Amino acid sequence: MEKARTGDGDITSEPATGAPDTERNNVSSAPASAEKPEYMKGPSLHMLTAGIWIALFLSTLETTIVSTSLVSIADSLSGFENRNWVVTAYFLTYTGVIILRAFQGMGGSGIYSMVLVIAPGLVPQTEYGKYIGIISSVFALASIVGPLVGGAISTTTTWRWVFLLNGPPGAASILLVAIFLPASKVEHSAPSFAARLRAKFSRKTTQRVDILGAFSLLAASVLLVFALESGGTQYKWDSAAIISTIVLSGLLWIVFIAQEMYLEHTKATQEPIFPMGLLKNRFLASMMFTTFFIGFPFVTILFTIPQQAQAVYGLSAIKASLSVLPLLLTSPAATVASGILTSTFNVPPTYLIIAGAVIQFIGVGLAIKIPLTGDDISAQQYGFEAVMGVGFGLTLSTVLTLGQLIVSKENAGVVMGALTQIRVLGGTIALAICSAILRNHLKKSLAGVITAEELEDISETLASISSLGSERAAEVKYAFAVGYRKQFQLLTGFSGAAFLASLFLISRHPVTVRGVVSKNAPSSSSDSNESTLKAPSESPQAT
Repeated sequence: MEKARTGDGDITSEPATGAPDTERNNVSSAPASAEKPEYMKGPSLHMLTAGIWIALFLSTLETTIVSTSLVSIADSLSGFENRNWVVTAYFLTYTGVIILRAFQGMGGSGIYSMVLVIAPGLVPQTEYGKYIGIISSVFALASIVGPLVGGAISTTTTWRWVFLLNGPPGAASILLVAIFLPASKVEHSAPSFAARLRAKFSRKTTQRVDILGAFSLLAASVLLVFALESGGTQYKWDSAAIISTIVLSGLLWIVFIAQEMYLEHTKATQEPIFPMGLLKNRFLASMMFTTFFIGFPFVTILFTIPQQAQAVYGLSAIKASLSVLPLLLTSPAATVASGILTSTFNVPPTYLIIAGAVIQFIGVGLAIKIPLTGDDISAQQYGFEAVMGVGFGLTLSTVLTLGQLIVSKENAGVVMGALTQIRVLGGTIALAICSAILRNHLKKSLAGVITAEELEDISETLASISSLGSERAAEVKYAFAVGYRKQFQLLTGFSGAAFLASLFLISRHPVTVRGVVSKNAPSSSSDSNESTLKAPSESPQAT
């Protein structure tokens, strides 16, 4: 039997449709005398939160700061055409910065994912939305500071300082987390710092890592993005390089799925990165697809708008950094608001996700109407960005809040990491596709306007546009504007897909933060590989 919400917000015992008996038993059969989970509090929680906040700030800063300095980096290295590899950060013979950026990206994504993994175990579930709201405030500051600092650095000094800012605060964050993060939730009071470190890096812990799954997932993602980024530019779509890359990526995806299914159904020591059985839950599957499609416009637009400001309007890096400010202000504000709504006012996260998806779709769709000509960014574009920001903010953190409500505590960390990974994957794929769209459009539309050598110069640095003369420069800028409009058209389609996917979250008794507190009793099952779910009930109200 699974606890289900009634229309009045009470908890009743009724069968959960579509949930296996083992899953229902795992939810409701916990002994009444089970010990209450221990959570951090006081100075230890505050110091750990500070360490997490600093780490997330640096991780977010390294994304937003690059959004406005990317053109300067590409111009300095004579490679505007390959600029997005600094973002997608995969191995290519562009320059060494891409290789080092890849390692930096691994660290940044690891920080973001692990924060979401450990957060549910730090505070009670009723406080989780509020805690995530506090943690999410880092995105407000980093999102505002990043583009401004990136633009200022690119304008006044070398872009290399963009990557040198992490040292001192990064060291402080490492120290705080290493000291105050417990080895596990049952060792919150462990006095020995050395013992904690040994527990975190013990052989028993490392043996649980799914190495094959991690490698196949990473390799499949890298090869897919490489094909999308290089197809039609460096290589023809029907070339052996692109075809073989796509085929190999597909095979690796199959290996990943097979590996996860094998680990899920065996008693292997390794733990699956993502138990495929979780996708049997309609709500979680809907969240995965919604998050995947949300990642397409969210990641891409952060880089498209500043680049558009420099390529189409000829703005400096510092002025281009201001072009994305409305989005960066409204998105974190909506994120904090969503945390307050779900925790304080007990608003079902489902409602906020669907509302955010609708608002995002409207905002991205309106961006198609951005003027193709002009000397500066129009006022209406700022309005469109504000709408987009509200949509992004309502969905991004609320999906994570709902995720930890509908799965068992044993699977909460897995789900948090998976939702983050799939959003980043969606954004990376979209960035590669949009980059290819722009390059292919420029080659086609400018074929009779400028020579192949001039096009090559523009591909290396946008500064070459000013040397073409006013008439031809205007045509080149117009071609860029049309190319960016094509990107927004594609992103609007994916925003619509996110909205459609979110509709599958609709339930007659939507889950809320307070409504599932009693579902958090420890599972009575001894099988750690069992996919325990806590889906909102769709059965009629119990009488």
